[in-house]
Amino acid sequence: MRYDFEKYKDKLDELKNYLTEAEAISPDVEVKLVLPGQEDADPEIKVPYLLVCYYVDESRCYTRKIELFEYYLQDDINELINKITAMIKEFAMEVDQTEFGGG
Repeated sequence: MRYDFEKYKDKLDELKNYLTEAEAISPDVEVKLVLPGQEDADPEIKVPYLLVCYYVDESRCYTRKIELFEYYLQDDINELINKITAMIKEFAMEVDQTEFGGG
């Protein structure tokens, strides 16, 4: 589903600034905001998304793409950050269970 994500430019910029702060979520997690049309964007994804890389050690990471559908971007920035943080923490827990047992 495609929408005019440009109308959320300010919110996306604010989100990007939050995510680029040192260790905003976890020192083991790297998050990059990717917009449709960027050189490194997945051509199959037509909405902005977060590319999340969770490092289990120095040389290996698990990745997940979190698509930012319009209904997410309609939330205020604090609510959006809370939702994204929860999704990333859930992803990290899934990886930990896979890597270190307990699941």
